[in-house]
Amino acid sequence: MNHYEILIERAQALHGEICPGVIMGTRMSITAMNRLGMDPLEPNDDLMVSVEVDRCMPDAIQAITGCTVGRRTLKCLDYGKFVTNFIDVSTGKTIRISARDDKLRDVPGLWVWFENVAELAREKNMAKVMEEKKSAIKMLSNMSDDDLLLIEEFDGEVPQIPGLPMDIVVCSVCGEHVMDGKELHDNGEIVCRSCENKS
Repeated sequence: MNHYEILIERAQALHGEICPGVIMGTRMSITAMNRLGMDPLEPNDDLMVSVEVDRCMPDAIQAITGCTVGRRTLKCLDYGKFVTNFIDVSTGKTIRISARDDKLRDVPGLWVWFENVAELAREKNMAKVMEEKKSAIKMLSNMSDDDLLLIEEFDGEVPQIPGLPMDIVVCSVCGEHVMDGKELHDNGEIVCRSCENKS
């Protein structure tokens, strides 16, 4: 079994199936880790990942990178975008990866597939959706990185290293504890985000 097959199997085991999002997350993780000089087959404590969608892709990224929400090395920002930032916390070097056809519309890839499938789903043609899904898995697996991925590299700030909480406060509304500077201040009072969102 080659490295890609081993890693896609790992992603499938966590997610429960292989789908286009799992393919994208696996391909992004392998590419980014290689560019950062990290081995995708081995856990790496110097990696932090910020993913911008809450669909299938983060499961593959977690399975490949070993980054998790609980260890504070996987950040899920629900922006609805198939975009991921891979950060080497020892250097600040960042690899930002998105689907190439997100910005280059003449290139077939993930978004062309999503748009086709969305139309089929609106028509309630689920048999055709499943057929398209199988086709997309094959297409996305076989495309070169250059054709599939838009890769940007830059040096950024070294993010806060995960560890024990540096700051703990109590919300003045609900009385619950808030860690890591995630509180808000409203008229001099400490308020958690959930209480602030209720007002």
